[in-house]
Amino acid sequence: MTARVFAPLPRILTRTFRETAPAVWLRHRDDGSTASDELVVRFHQATEEVDADGFVQQSGKPTAVCAKADALRLEPSRASGKAEAIFRNDGRDELIIDGRSYDVESCSHDGYGLLTLKLIG
Repeated sequence: MTARVFAPLPRILTRTFRETAPAVWLRHRDDGSTASDELVVRFHQATEEVDADGFVQQSGKPTAVCAKADALRLEPSRASGKAEAIFRNDGRDELIIDGRSYDVESCSHDGYGLLTLKLIG
């Protein structure tokens, strides 16, 4: 029952709070080919993280959030592994947001169908 309630959450959040222009996801695949597609993201130039004790930690690193289903629709070959491996952090994946290029530092999955990307750029 709970899963059914939260199932539309990624679609609603990305549709409501997305950037005005989609990001471009540049990927270098294992076979040597490259691909680029538009990906709807929520983008934060600087973030604040609050832990369970209420301590606020500010980070100057940009962050992007996208729906896991959208990323897998663009790159279905990455569906077989962990959700954290959908975006590669070894310099093979890059996001272009508002004309600025960002490398992916890390990817984490929140369990509700959203991926959080820490970016370098």
